[in-house]
Formats: sequence, structure tokens, C-alpha cells
Amino acid sequence: MTLRLVLVGLASFALSALLTVAAKPLARRLDVVARPRGDRWNRKTIPLLGGVAVGAAVLAVAPAVVSLSGPIVILLVASAFALALGLLDDVRPLPPYTKLIAQIVLAAGMVSAGLRLELSPFALANVVLTILWVVGIANAFNLLDNMDGLAAGIAVITVGFRLAFFLVDADAQGAAAAMVLLGAVAGFLIFNFPPASIFMGDAGSLFIGVFIAGLSLGAEFPYSRNVASVLLIPVLILLVPIFDTSFVAINRTLAGRPVSQGGRDHLSHRLVALGLSERAAEQSRRTPAM
Repeated sequence: MTLRLVLVGLASFALSALLTVAAKPLARRLDVVARPRGDRWNRKTIPLLGGVAVGAAVLAVAPAVVSLSGPIVILLVASAFALALGLLDDVRPLPPYTKLIAQIVLAAGMVSAGLRLELSPFALANVVLTILWVVGIANAFNLLDNMDGLAAGIAVITVGFRLAFFLVDADAQGAAAAMVLLGAVAGFLIFNFPPASIFMGDAGSLFIGVFIAGLSLGAEFPYSRNVASVLLIPVLILLVPIFDTSFVAINRTLAGRPVSQGGRDHLSHRLVALGLSERAAEQSRRTPAM
């Protein structure tokens, strides 16, 4: 299984890298770019659509290596929806409440299809917790995408841990799904290291967030059958984005600013302000919680 997984990862990596290279001129031609602004970190115009390359690579490779049934197919469909939503926002920015409603509908669809956290004997409580989990992790990666290589780097670490758990439990389907995402994000990351030549945009951050959140929800996945594995382990792995999201939300709320409004108030920005280089700040943010 190990050799097969390596080949799967390499295929996903190669396709994502090729698509990322192609996405750069396409994004400039379509004017889907991130221009320098007071609430953004980039100092020059950078093409977006890197997330489309990641999502396209995953959606192209996954059907060839996983069984298109049960939790996996639900996860792929939900992630594709998140990719489309993010791309729409990249091309024509949507109001924050519109995106939030769409994310809630997406999470509710995942629940109705059978992906849910089974943390209590109360069905309604489990539904609410699952929706909060999916929407929360998706927005955590969205907010975390605030500095070159940061969101993608943490995604690689997070999925790497999830892959390890699947391997320990001999879950071939879960491991293959995780490896496909790992390879695709890594293929994009080589172009997103500082100084980044392309960004993932909302398309990438929402796609990655929903996919990672969904890896913890499948009823057929062994590491989703008890409280510790469903919630504790994923929370520990995702501690950095969860903490950053909570920190930024509280800080902006106290300052009377909308949480959805961009700004240079993330932990990575504060580390740089304290004198660390961008690479050093990102490395400290990527240190896994486990």
C-alpha cells in the first residue's frame, strides 16, 4: 500500500504543479489577481487561481484511486462545491453573509448525506456540531491564508498527520484521499513559498478547509468512531488555524471591526512586526501541536 500511496501522491503533486504553472498567465489574462492593499500583505500584484489548480488536481486524481461511494464521494462533491464558491468570490467578491449562508448550506448537505460528528446521543446536537465544525475549519483556513506559504504549509502538516492515522488503522480509502490532497497542496506550495508567485485565493482555502474537515467526518473512517478521534485529534492537529481564527475574531470584535474584513492582525503578521523574517514567522506557525 505504501508504494501505491507514493505514486498517488506524486501523480497529484505533478498535476497540481503543472496546473499551477498554467494558472498564472490565465489569472493575469482574466484579471483574477490580488492587488496590494492596506489590509493585505502582498506588495505587488499576484495572480490567484492557485486553489483552482489544487482542487482540479484532487478532483482529477481522486476518482482514479478511491472508491466512489460512501463518505469519499460525498467529500469530493462537497469540496467541489466549496471550490466553486471560493472561485466565485475570487472573481467577483461576495458579501460575507452570502458566503456564510452558502457554507452552512454546504455543511448541512454533508450532514444530510451522512457525514457527521457523532459526539452525543442527540441527533440535533450532532447536526449543529458538524455544521460548526465544517464552517469553522473552512473559515479557519480562509483567514489563515494571509501570508506566503502559510495556509498551504499548515495544510500539508495537517493532512500529513491525518494520513499517518489512516495508515496506522490500515484505512486504504482514507489514506488515498489524504495523499491526493497532500500531493496537490505540495505541488502548489512550491510556487507559494515566499516570495509567492501565485496565491490560492478563496477557492483554494475553502476547498482545502472543507476537505480536511470532511476527512474527520466519514462514518466508515476508523478514526471517526469516538470522541477522542473525531474531535480531540483533529483539534490538536488544527490548533494553529483554530487559535488564529479565534484570536483574530475576538480582536476585531473588540475593536468594532467586521471579522470578515481583512487586516494585518494575524499572529504571523505580529511575529514579523516583532522582528522575525517572513520565513521564520511562517515556520513558527507551522510547528505542529502534536
